[in-house]
Amino acid sequence: MSSLTPPRAQLPFLLMRAQSAVSERINDRISRRGHPTLRPIHGLVFTRISQAGASINDIAAFIGVTKQSAAAIVDALESDGYVTRRTDPDDRRARLIELTERGRAVTRLATAAAAAEADALADAMGDGVLAEVLDALRVLADMPSHPQT
Repeated sequence: MSSLTPPRAQLPFLLMRAQSAVSERINDRISRRGHPTLRPIHGLVFTRISQAGASINDIAAFIGVTKQSAAAIVDALESDGYVTRRTDPDDRRARLIELTERGRAVTRLATAAAAAEADALADAMGDGVLAEVLDALRVLADMPSHPQT
């Protein structure tokens, strides 16, 4: 993107680049601590199942993929020992995906990695810019996800 691109046109691309860069730095911290197979999408799965577990359908809806893709992601996490499946006590036909102790440990590690990244970002921006960025991000986060055209 050139410096001639209008600021409004740059915004979505810069937001996507920033999100990708932050995710990759957090993922790199996790990888260097012994979890090289994990990717940012796995963190979304961990977030969804961390409290009470979830079904494949719930995970698929949360991370925005098909049920088949969610099942493949969960299969990989299960073979690496991060999650387990158990029968849903409310519906014996359904299975819940839950974190194992290894999954809970990497979730704690990811939380620490995200905090370290937040500190690095805040230090790079300084307090004034940080406050402005946080205000702007809150506005963006509160916008409807399906804009009316």
